Amino acid sequence: MKILMLLDELEDEIKSAKKMPLTGKSLIDPDYFLERLDRLRAILPEEIEAAKKVLGERDRIFEDARRESMYILDDTRFQAAKLVSDDEITRNAQQMAEEMLNKSKALSEEIRNGANEYAEQLLKYLESVLNESLKSVKQGLKELGEHNSRT
Repeated sequence: MKILMLLDELEDEIKSAKKMPLTGKSLIDPDYFLERLDRLRAILPEEIEAAKKVLGERDRIFEDARRESMYILDDTRFQAAKLVSDDEITRNAQQMAEEMLNKSKALSEEIRNGANEYAEQLLKYLESVLNESLKSVKQGLKELGEHNSRT
């Protein structure tokens, strides 16, 4: 910023310079101006280097910010994918649970129907055995009754 100060000094020198009568031209001290120009030439490389450093630092900060934003973006994408994945896993688990429940209900119904059929067949068989036994008992009673009536 020394450059701006020197330029301000030169500007002030020109503004405050004495004017030549009738011409409107200003009288300036060439040694003063040359000395200030030499100082400008000496300061200019320093100012340029400082500006380069500032630009380099700015670029580094931008690069750091870009990397950080990419990291945040990647992390956000990962978290979103994980949430979607977790949600999908939950949906799949619910779907599997429903399927298992439906299969269990169907198997239970099948077993119940099979048990009912078996029980019905067993009862019919028992009925037929009991009917045969009842016939035998009736036949035995009839024969006893006939035998008793003959004696």
